[in-house]
Amino acid sequence: MTVKIGIDTGGTHTDVVLVGSDRGIFHTLKVATTPENLSIGILNGVEKALMAASLSPEDVSHFVYGTTYVTNIIVEQKNVDVGLITTEGFRDVLAIGRATRKENIYDINWRPQQPIVPRRYRLTVKERINAKGEIETPLDVGSVIEALGQLRSAGINSVAVCLLHAYINPLHEQRIKEIAAQHFPSISISLSSDIVREFREYERSSTTAINAYVLRSMHDHLDDLARSLKSRGIPSTPYIMRGNGGIMSFERGKEVPVAITHSGPVAGIVGATMLAKSAGIKNIITFDMGGTSSDIALVADHDVVVTTRGKLAGYSVLLPIVDLVTIGAGGGSIARVDSGGRLLVGPQSAGSVPGPLCYDQGGENVTITDANLYAGRLNADYFLAGARKIDATLSAKGLEKEVAEPLGMSSIDAALGIIDIAESHMTNAIKLVSIQRGVDPREFTLVGFGGAGPLHAVALADSLGMTSVLIPPAPGNVSASGLLCAEVRQDAVRTIVKSVDDLTAEIVQQIASDLTSEIQALLELDGVPIAEQQAVLTADVRYLGQSHDINVPLALTDLDATGFKSLSERFTERHKQQFGYELAGTPVEIVNVRISGFGHQPGLPWPAREVLNTVPEAIGTRQVAHRSQSETTAWPIYRFDTFGIGTTINGPAIVEYPGSTLVIPPGWTAQYDRFMNAVVTK
Repeated sequence: MTVKIGIDTGGTHTDVVLVGSDRGIFHTLKVATTPENLSIGILNGVEKALMAASLSPEDVSHFVYGTTYVTNIIVEQKNVDVGLITTEGFRDVLAIGRATRKENIYDINWRPQQPIVPRRYRLTVKERINAKGEIETPLDVGSVIEALGQLRSAGINSVAVCLLHAYINPLHEQRIKEIAAQHFPSISISLSSDIVREFREYERSSTTAINAYVLRSMHDHLDDLARSLKSRGIPSTPYIMRGNGGIMSFERGKEVPVAITHSGPVAGIVGATMLAKSAGIKNIITFDMGGTSSDIALVADHDVVVTTRGKLAGYSVLLPIVDLVTIGAGGGSIARVDSGGRLLVGPQSAGSVPGPLCYDQGGENVTITDANLYAGRLNADYFLAGARKIDATLSAKGLEKEVAEPLGMSSIDAALGIIDIAESHMTNAIKLVSIQRGVDPREFTLVGFGGAGPLHAVALADSLGMTSVLIPPAPGNVSASGLLCAEVRQDAVRTIVKSVDDLTAEIVQQIASDLTSEIQALLELDGVPIAEQQAVLTADVRYLGQSHDINVPLALTDLDATGFKSLSERFTERHKQQFGYELAGTPVEIVNVRISGFGHQPGLPWPAREVLNTVPEAIGTRQVAHRSQSETTAWPIYRFDTFGIGTTINGPAIVEYPGSTLVIPPGWTAQYDRFMNAVVTK
């Protein structure tokens, strides 16, 4: 029997999904994240899942890992010193950036974000390759040795190398790596030409610098985890989730850790998309609320949107990344009253340690979890199915002292105020991926998951006029399950920047051939035979004079004059759809040619249930506070593990899952399908 394990490490909990090849075995669980060493929590989860399934480590044939580790390193600005070597005259590209003022151009207190590499560690070398790939100034080896020596003397162990036109000709970058290996073998080198072969020197420099920033830490973490898994007897090659929605081997992940950006949240989007497909729902907005943040993405017609203009803690990332919005609103987000008497919620988080007040781990701040507990939405005796004990009295005392008294209101109003403010932040984030992009959210289904997502999902849908919400069968483990749905994926790109009138089919076909060979080699290294590989070609296209481009499909079968014409027509159609107009008569140019290579897709891990149980019994009632009611009232409480196909629950009601809680407000009804998805409608 084939056994697969998916592990998603978040800020508060580490989620585990174990599934057997025949889907007869299926287990989900949550364990505490261990920030001091993530591997400890991961191995704890693996051991508990195997024990629950009565399996041994040798039975595991597929292990996939998702994590926010890379994101956390950048967000927390951990004390990592990195260097940057670039072409003479371009030392300050990271500082100049796009020379824009955001968000408010009239804010006199605004200061630009500090570059991830300080100026004293940004050094230049003598060399110049032009935009055609021709060498104008040969690489000065002496300047390279001098720059590397300065950085090594300053204690720098990780260096990004980003030369001006290395995307078109990487010769000089490769030579710098050889010199470093010969003279300074202790320095880790990140080459822009190995990470992203695309023009735009600022974004390329930023991406390479981020890779260098997280390289050593991620290398050590993946090595430690791989050794630990092997020592426990798990024989499978471990994989890790990429930001593009695919997975890659640990070995590849150690080379390009910047590609692991948003790994955990992206896995949730992949899992939610597969679950929506199983429920026959094409258009969804995913809402993933965990312990520290909420992640929102829009998926139309089962198509997960991937962008190449991503951001990580404000820094540009020039790699394919699933398009999502992240806000600091999680269960551990801190509520506080400022000096002006305003109630604020987030983005600061109490994390897993010390966590919310109710965790009784020395926390001193009221959080969203405390507010939900006090409002009766959470069960202190069934939190994580009783695996974690929480103390409601601590939440009550904290709410009274930190929020209710300073604002002169009751503790119930304080708890509801915290929930209202948090939900307003989440609603605005949903608007960012929908209304502000010309999409009506009322035509979509909101998929709520994560440990805290189902607590708020229906209320968010209601505030946006949405009439349908989907809650997965194990809401707190959707990201971990998404890891087991993901394909192996590798991406590559080459810049052209030529008008279609100046291009020939031979030029594009040669580039496509080179990209295909590169992708095939990478997929093979990740264990995917050529016979099982698939590839998709696309092109970034724009009107002459534009600075932004649109990605459109590229078919090699029609790359003659007619083919370029059809490519231009596809671009024009998408331009009109996105911007509402076309520039008739303006030349069209291809900026980049891209390829995405895929391996086999494991498929949906969630098992279908055969038991019918349309009218389950409530286990009791609990006093619950809700904005739709003038006072707390008794709501019926149900347990998910008593449900079957066709179960129907009318609001107001609360459904307790082993790792999450669903709040069904008055006027809403939940019905469970054969995969035990709750389809909540109004």
